[in-house]
Amino acid sequence: MEPRRRDAFTMNMLEMPQGQGSGFVWDAVGHVVTNYHVIQDASDIKVTLSDGEEYSAKVVGVDQDKDIAVLQIGPMGSAEQLPGDGSSKPQKLLAAPLAGGSSGSNGGRAAQDGPVDGFGIVAIDPASLSSAPKPFKVQPLSLCSSSSDIVVGQKVFAIGNPFGLDHTLTTGVVSGTGREIQSISGRPIQDVIQTDAAINPGKWMGGNSGGPLLDSGGCLIGINTAIYSPTGANNGVGFAIPVDIVKSSVSQIIQYGKVTRPVLGISFAPDQSSEALGIKAGILVLSAREGGPAWKAGLKGSTRDEYGRLVLGDIIVAVNGAKIKNSSDLYRVLDKCKVGDTLRITVLRENSTFDVTVTLESNTPPPESKPA
Repeated sequence: MEPRRRDAFTMNMLEMPQGQGSGFVWDAVGHVVTNYHVIQDASDIKVTLSDGEEYSAKVVGVDQDKDIAVLQIGPMGSAEQLPGDGSSKPQKLLAAPLAGGSSGSNGGRAAQDGPVDGFGIVAIDPASLSSAPKPFKVQPLSLCSSSSDIVVGQKVFAIGNPFGLDHTLTTGVVSGTGREIQSISGRPIQDVIQTDAAINPGKWMGGNSGGPLLDSGGCLIGINTAIYSPTGANNGVGFAIPVDIVKSSVSQIIQYGKVTRPVLGISFAPDQSSEALGIKAGILVLSAREGGPAWKAGLKGSTRDEYGRLVLGDIIVAVNGAKIKNSSDLYRVLDKCKVGDTLRITVLRENSTFDVTVTLESNTPPPESKPA
């Protein structure tokens, strides 16, 4: 069974198949990049190279907010290093159709691999694996310098393993830029690339998810991640996470094992719930984490009175003078900020509007020191 997500604005089905997909080699020491939803809930992961060799892999880290996961083939440091870090032209491209079966909730899946027009294929599979690590040589994929250089109309190529049909390369053009889709965590992914190159989810037997979207020079411009579809079939509207987001997330995961982002330290009501409460614009604060940035600034969450009636908390209506109509607006602001940045937040409390200053903190604060 393939999980689907319904877009909150268009009510279209956003197809993001779990436990199946593709991927590619990021660097010469064996880091493999794919979508988070491909390996979500997997207990074991198997990677198959184009020569048919299979390797156990472990998760280095994930970025749920951007639907990115980084794997390591074999034990850390066991790979024979080759020159390059992904910035040079590859001798062999590694895409990743998923193969095998999952011990999680995704059911069994199978796929096969082989070279396509000089490209090597990698298979990623959440499956139990007991074989010992094997030596290997890999050459990383070349990266586009910046996703800001991508223009509508340029030719692109998507590589993957749709419907179990290995060695599949589809072509198309960039049909739109600056799109927005929702990640598994519910946070929007912005500046997404739209393409009409076929990005099929497949059923039980792999798909394009997590595979590379390439320009005509063979350089990575994005990671194929989703399609808009009411039926689950490709209809010419596919989406890829742009390379700039990929670079940022992957570099942090490889260095730190996680991605650090600035947060306000609040939980807020879903947009639909706010609308149902009569809030036409703004973010309704449900709670402010004690000791967090918003709590320090004096923001108040929603409560219940002695009769159990809901007492609305603060409503964030603007940040640094820019109006905040919904959660996507807030995320757009936060995605452009760094830890330590100071924001001027305009708050509506009962019938009064006022400004507070909030200093953003990390979403992964350091652990508290233990008493001696």
